[in-house]
Amino acid sequence: MEKKNRPLQAANSDIRVSDITPLTKSLQAPKRTPKKHRARVYMLRTGIEGWTENDILRYCRLSSGRNYATELERQLGITLERIDEKNPDGIGTHLRYRFSCRGDVLKVITHINHLA
Repeated sequence: MEKKNRPLQAANSDIRVSDITPLTKSLQAPKRTPKKHRARVYMLRTGIEGWTENDILRYCRLSSGRNYATELERQLGITLERIDEKNPDGIGTHLRYRFSCRGDVLKVITHINHLA
């Protein structure tokens, strides 16, 4: 069987490559939330209880929890309250950090929003 020549339709006569959209959407893998952002949001969510270095390790899956706290202090000029707590096993201690005043919390919130 022979194919018959079909006349071009007026709408299809002037097709440019830039006008054609792909039929399937390309799915991009979602970007991971930056480490510092995860740590800072966790610090804010802990409230009056505060957080320890182990909490950041456990819930944010980040090591060096004290580095994130001291970095905030240096960048924003705030002072975090530090409480020395014994470990549950009785061997050694960890520091529990918490914000000392509401103004410091507001500085951290504006800093996070500025970077987001």
